Amino acid sequence: MLKASSSQLWLLLSCCLFSISSWSAGIVIDGVLDEEEWASAKIYSDFVTVEPLTGDLARYRTEVRVITNSDGIFVGFSNYQPASVKRVNRQFPRDAQIEADRNVVSIDFDSTALAGYDFTVGSANSQQDGIVTPGDYSGDWDGTWYSQTSSDKDYWYSEMHIPWTVAPMTDVGNGRKRIALWFSRVVFDESLRFAFPNAYYSRPTFMEDWHPLDVEQVSTSTLDWFPYLSYSSDLQNSTLGTTGDEFDGGLDFIWRPNSSSQLTGAINPDFGQVESDDLVVNFSAFETFVTEKRPFFTENQSLFSSNIRNGDQTLYTRRIGAGPTGIGGLVDIDLAAKVTHFGETTDLGLFVVREDDSEGSYGGDFLSSRVQRTVDGLTFGHRLTYAERSILDREATVQVLDMIWRKDETTEFRGQILHANVQQQGNSANSQESVDDRDFAGWASWSFAPNDEWYHSVYLSHYGDNFDMNDMGYMKRNDFREFSGSTRHDRLEYEADSNILSSTTLFEYGYRENTQGDRLELRADLDHTWTYKSTRKLGLKAGTSAASWDDRLTRGNGLLAKPARYWLETRYTSPRGNDLTFNIDANLAYDEIEKATLRLGFSAQIYLSETVTLGTDLSYQRLQEWLIWDFDTVQLAGFEADRFNADLRFDWYPSARQEVRLKFQWVGIDAQQVDSYQLNRDGTLGLSTSSAADFSLSDTALQVRYRYQLAPLSDIFLVYSRGGYFASDDGDEGSRTLLREGWDGVQVESIIAKIRYRF
Repeated sequence: MLKASSSQLWLLLSCCLFSISSWSAGIVIDGVLDEEEWASAKIYSDFVTVEPLTGDLARYRTEVRVITNSDGIFVGFSNYQPASVKRVNRQFPRDAQIEADRNVVSIDFDSTALAGYDFTVGSANSQQDGIVTPGDYSGDWDGTWYSQTSSDKDYWYSEMHIPWTVAPMTDVGNGRKRIALWFSRVVFDESLRFAFPNAYYSRPTFMEDWHPLDVEQVSTSTLDWFPYLSYSSDLQNSTLGTTGDEFDGGLDFIWRPNSSSQLTGAINPDFGQVESDDLVVNFSAFETFVTEKRPFFTENQSLFSSNIRNGDQTLYTRRIGAGPTGIGGLVDIDLAAKVTHFGETTDLGLFVVREDDSEGSYGGDFLSSRVQRTVDGLTFGHRLTYAERSILDREATVQVLDMIWRKDETTEFRGQILHANVQQQGNSANSQESVDDRDFAGWASWSFAPNDEWYHSVYLSHYGDNFDMNDMGYMKRNDFREFSGSTRHDRLEYEADSNILSSTTLFEYGYRENTQGDRLELRADLDHTWTYKSTRKLGLKAGTSAASWDDRLTRGNGLLAKPARYWLETRYTSPRGNDLTFNIDANLAYDEIEKATLRLGFSAQIYLSETVTLGTDLSYQRLQEWLIWDFDTVQLAGFEADRFNADLRFDWYPSARQEVRLKFQWVGIDAQQVDSYQLNRDGTLGLSTSSAADFSLSDTALQVRYRYQLAPLSDIFLVYSRGGYFASDDGDEGSRTLLREGWDGVQVESIIAKIRYRF
């Protein structure tokens, strides 16, 4: 591993403490559209209402000016919002959901309706970006672009500069190319969104409906370097008499030889996180999915995106650096690279990572490739993932054929066929376990939107008994067949004297069985949400599932016969433009085994000022007989349990470049045994003479983070992290004791300082 001294750390800091405003050809990004270039810009002002999706002319005039030149795309919004309409000016962290007035620019740089780049600016100049693909959105991507806002008595303005280098694009070779644009504006206090052109997320043709714009083809060639230096101190180990100080350094780089190709590489990459994952305590038989936050895996990742409708992913980058499941621990990464090329009809991508595989390490090699071609509304492609861990004598290959067919403006078909091949030779490192698994999986979906009020979808899938893509992907389970569907109706208009703005009714249903034909699920639920003109929301949901089998809870020790289950849920959201906003929800579920389960939730945001926010998310769950697998007695056990969850946040923005964040999370559980069970031959529960132990546990996590932005994608971070854990066999500690003991039982405590600068 590359090490860096403290003198090198300060040298990089001193070299980075300067930056300049974005400017080009006389346009200064200051939120004021006063340069002479704006007078000759293209103007778009025919905005219509898309939230609710009525298509009516926008209530408040919105005008967008667009300039393109060799430096990129310049966009200026003029938003009419008189004093009688409340302005919601709130500052948020980069890429957080902007709960405020905002402007959105979405750009499809190739006008293929396959991938669009989303740039959002709040009225207080908060920034959010992401990648839009048909039917999906990912906020993991971060681009280098610039914005600023300003306001006067009747208007607020936003000004953006989006360089051509922000995303790869095809080179058509004739000096001109066509891109597609979508602009939208949110009036937050009135739950209104206006857009030009008349396009919206819920339509199958959302991206096809964007406005085409012919621009001069700009040939760009750039090479960006991202060196980083970091210092970390393990305070917990230091208190035990060992040194916990460590300096580290590495280099990321991005080379764009032309506008359609990009190489991203990393040497001893910056895969440490300065943003903590959410705290999760999981007693289920299924793995917890964790979102990606590491820069290398979010930059230029759209071509490799591999989401499946059921939540699975063919490429799950959190596998990399995590080590094999259940063995060893985190693994260092030596090298990483990915290359993409976007052609006029064919796109290519290759992704490789090499982990540290020195003696005794569980590191491995990872590879993913992607080929994608679009012809006349039909997109088809091939995807490959390959993972190899030499110490385990294990290789895993997954190949995928995929298709998207947009039949017409109302109908879309999607599907994939997947094949997995996992080979492992038994040795001492893998407990002499040999594996020879080959199997298929596949899924298909159909969606139909005859108009803006109705939307229907159907989904079918099959996963073979031995299908396994978890070496480099994420798969909740295999061995099942599934059929599910939904119908949604949006009522977009009410009478003029009604206090309701719009409403949505959603009916969902599903059937699932394992490949042996045992029914795992047969469910249906109905959800109705009212949105009021005051921006309040009220929701009601009711559902039921028929008697079925559970083949995972017993961890391979037989099928559990589950009785029918019923649930009822209600939700309320306060007016969202107030300084105090909150959500309340309550859920009651019942079946003959676990009896009644009650969950209450409360979340709130307090906007003390435009730059200071307090947030909380609290929940309490009362389980009358929580059925879980007890590994100590190798049987099922039912517990009367109380579960507490708390998430507290404090965000402060001393200046446009500075951010202070405090995040505290807590999970506490008290569980007292009701009964222990053996599984009868017919799958029903029989009382057991072996008793499971009561238990209590508490898990806490605190992170305090200071961020100073030197320039886009160039930051200084100072982070303090602390984690605590407590467990006992009391089962009735109470919430106060759980919180106190979970806080006092420190397991992890560290300080991290990191500098990453883009040259």
